[in-house]
Amino acid sequence: MAALAFSYQVQAQNWQKTRPASGFNGIQVSHGIDLYLTQSSAESLRLEAKGVEEDEVVSEVKEGVLVLRINRESGMGNWGKNRSVKAYVSFKTLEKLRAGGGSDVYTQGTLNVGDLSVDLGGGSDARMDLKANHFSISAGGGSDADLSGSAQVFDVSASGGSDVKATGFKADVVRVKASGGSDAHVYATKEISAEASGGSDVYYAGGAKTVSVRKSGGSDVTRRD
Repeated sequence: MAALAFSYQVQAQNWQKTRPASGFNGIQVSHGIDLYLTQSSAESLRLEAKGVEEDEVVSEVKEGVLVLRINRESGMGNWGKNRSVKAYVSFKTLEKLRAGGGSDVYTQGTLNVGDLSVDLGGGSDARMDLKANHFSISAGGGSDADLSGSAQVFDVSASGGSDVKATGFKADVVRVKASGGSDAHVYATKEISAEASGGSDVYYAGGAKTVSVRKSGGSDVTRRD
């Protein structure tokens, strides 16, 4: 009977669910929930979970932001490899995205956005393909980003041992800051402003004619074509 009860509990904790989600232009994801983004004419949210109860996964829209998080009475101390939550989100407009607490972000297909700001922290990673007017990304706390696509203006901030790999993301104007042992790889076609400090490295490619460089604390800014 004990084995049957355990089997039932595990089965009950593996589920898929479509939930209502509308009226948002921002997303905030945390607690290890992995986010899969798709651009669409209709907004939607589908969750796939393993080893976690349905009522422990919170999804709500607050002031135009879709918030995805875990709420467990026992806390997150025993959250392990046997537990996972994936959130598949379709959006019409996206202006801001924040991922923390080990949540990862993936785009499904190329996203066409106007101005988009992305904030990664707490070991969260992002792999994104997008086209934008103005795209800004901040990666901190050991977060990594792998980017492809293009933008007119690209702002990059990498800190706390984070890495931003964006040589496949071509922008007319690039402004990049790297600090605290971080690395940034970017591609600028017209102009670039690069600052590196605290043992960080910035690598840039492209045909930028206007170049501004500041470096300190054993850091380097290097051109690679």
